[in-house]
Amino acid sequence: MKTCNLVKDLIPLYVEELANEDSAELVKNHITECAECRSYYEMIKQDYEEQKAIQPDDKQLDRLMGQLAGYQQKIKLAGVMMAMLMSSIIHGAGVQFLSTIPFLILVPFVCRLYYGKSWPILLSSIGFGIIGGLLSENHSSSYIPFFTVMTFLTSITGVLAAVLIKSRIGKIWRPVFWIISAALLFASCMAFFSLSGNPVGYVQAMVKSKDYVNKTYEEGVLSFKGVVFNFKDKRHYGQFEYVLNGVRQTATIGFDPDGQVDDYYKYVLESQFLYERSADMKTEITAAIDFSPVAIDAKPASELNITEDEINDRYYHLSYDPERRNKATALRRSESAKLSYEISFGPFSEEYDKLSKEQFIDKAAAILNTLQARQVPFHSIQVKALDPSGSHLQSISFSSSSSIQQLKDSYTTQGYDIYKK
Repeated sequence: MKTCNLVKDLIPLYVEELANEDSAELVKNHITECAECRSYYEMIKQDYEEQKAIQPDDKQLDRLMGQLAGYQQKIKLAGVMMAMLMSSIIHGAGVQFLSTIPFLILVPFVCRLYYGKSWPILLSSIGFGIIGGLLSENHSSSYIPFFTVMTFLTSITGVLAAVLIKSRIGKIWRPVFWIISAALLFASCMAFFSLSGNPVGYVQAMVKSKDYVNKTYEEGVLSFKGVVFNFKDKRHYGQFEYVLNGVRQTATIGFDPDGQVDDYYKYVLESQFLYERSADMKTEITAAIDFSPVAIDAKPASELNITEDEINDRYYHLSYDPERRNKATALRRSESAKLSYEISFGPFSEEYDKLSKEQFIDKAAAILNTLQARQVPFHSIQVKALDPSGSHLQSISFSSSSSIQQLKDSYTTQGYDIYKK
């Protein structure tokens, strides 16, 4: 029995041909005489052969490893293509905030480090650049080639930086190549920021413009839409949407380095207010000057504080709200009193009619009398016309409180060359 136990322990080694000669001889002789041990041997041998049959040989293993490596490369390539496509879409479509991050440089850089091949990255940048250009709000025919070329050049920059880092050179030169790669990435990112803005500027413009709008205008007047970057003046602007005269429009609000606000919405309101006041001024004085053609240009003598309630389209629909209408009327008069007008006798500005001095003074006096009689608010008015010879420009200036004598005393004339004009 002891021999059987010893043989059973040796049988696995014997089956796998790992037992030494003496042990193998012992097992071989014993299983020819012992039926029980021979049965155990057959079972172990069968199991071993079955296991060996399903185990691949070295060639099969190498082939399997090759297939796995191929699948891994395909997965890597798919990931690289997806990253390149997304970076082109983000910048082509101008996705808010994300478009200020230089993905067009960083993604090819990371993809080259990860994938290890350059040409698939560079070639894909051309096709994806076209897609990004098509998604842009800029529908100009020249923008798509421009964006495609830019995508390709930025991809070259990112790939080159990765190649420098992965270069197999001596330990002495390796830090030098890393420094060159870092400098290349830094310089290219700075160039990118000068064209597309940067994340810090985006956030600052968003916070400052929102804060300005909340403090300056009533809630709901302007709706924040995002931030745009003007590469000409290297500034970020908050972009807001508003509705004026039933038309939905956009306006930008930015800040100068010295803190001055560049409010395009305010500019639109003031421009419309000035245009309407000029038209109203022409209506007020037309009869007084015997319906002579005049050109009128209004300019603010001091800062205006105009809201939509002072603009005609809104103003004439405030009858349902007397309090707001009265407030708008008072503010409208106070802001009109800040305006200076230039009134030119003639069909167009700087295309003056010829008037004698007496005619010119009489018409200017008629304007002053009419405006004072109707209590039309204004800051000052300058009236211009040519003399009968056409060689001198006559001018009269007066304010809302001027007398006729003060008007006459303000009369001046200066040389005028119609051909130079």
